[in-house]
Amino acid sequence: MKVRELGIVIAIAIACVIFGIINPIFLTPGNMAVILRACAFTGVMAVGVGFLLMSGMIDISVGAIAGLAAILTSFLIVKLDYPIWFGFAAGLLAGGLAGWINSQITLRLNVPAFLVTIGTMYIYRGIALFISNGFTIYPLPVGVESFGIGTPLGLSWHFFIFLALVLLGQFLLSETVWGLTVKATGSDRETAHNTEVNVDRVNTQTFILCGVLAALSGLLLMSRIITGQANIGLGWELNAITAAAIGGVSLFGYEGSIIGVFLGVLLIQVIQNGLVVIGGSPYLQSVEVGIVLVVTAVFDVQRRRQLDR
Repeated sequence: MKVRELGIVIAIAIACVIFGIINPIFLTPGNMAVILRACAFTGVMAVGVGFLLMSGMIDISVGAIAGLAAILTSFLIVKLDYPIWFGFAAGLLAGGLAGWINSQITLRLNVPAFLVTIGTMYIYRGIALFISNGFTIYPLPVGVESFGIGTPLGLSWHFFIFLALVLLGQFLLSETVWGLTVKATGSDRETAHNTEVNVDRVNTQTFILCGVLAALSGLLLMSRIITGQANIGLGWELNAITAAAIGGVSLFGYEGSIIGVFLGVLLIQVIQNGLVVIGGSPYLQSVEVGIVLVVTAVFDVQRRRQLDR
């Protein structure tokens, strides 16, 4: 475990102790299970965002992609009576297509990814609202409900999917050539290109991966609340980027790990849950995430300048 990741573990432990002292309910097994279950939704998205950031890109539209996938899937299943597997496959495909569109506009037209994905965020959210006409789509089939409300080992299928993606993602990043090319692309595009790395292909792949995982996160929440809603994923992009940044993923590319992303997601959920348990205003949760992101970005910029020197 790296120093940065060890620091996050210590921060999580300190936060748990503080919240537990203020209100012992925080440390009960039931509340710990609630925290872990809550990690899954933005956590799955954060894995994709982590890969994309490490490749030197960013996607602000991931929350909208989650909502689009949820609406499209629920519309196909409920309104058009397609099989559950077909609806879920279509939702994931839509996420991958959205990521590919983001990559093509960014790379082919040489437009900053930040600006491109702000624009596509509105487009994808608007399409979701158009499909649903602004209404919630329900009821979803029993099969979706059974999966969504299942609690294996007192947790949820969503959490175990998130955990599996973290382990697989860390393996791909640290043990495969592709993972090395992702970091090489994010470190220095020109140098990576000179070493015969197809940087545009790598960026396209990470954009698509990010889109698919964003769609998956939306489908997981859809199965949990058993309805399709266009506002699923609203604001998740901030949590996902913050979790990745806390976990050591540099906003400038190259640095980071998927295990760090997992710890970043966990720290955010611990703080958000703790604020609620001790009686704090739920509206402070967004303030907390924003502060953490700003502080993390400042330290990241300072560290990058020192490395450049």
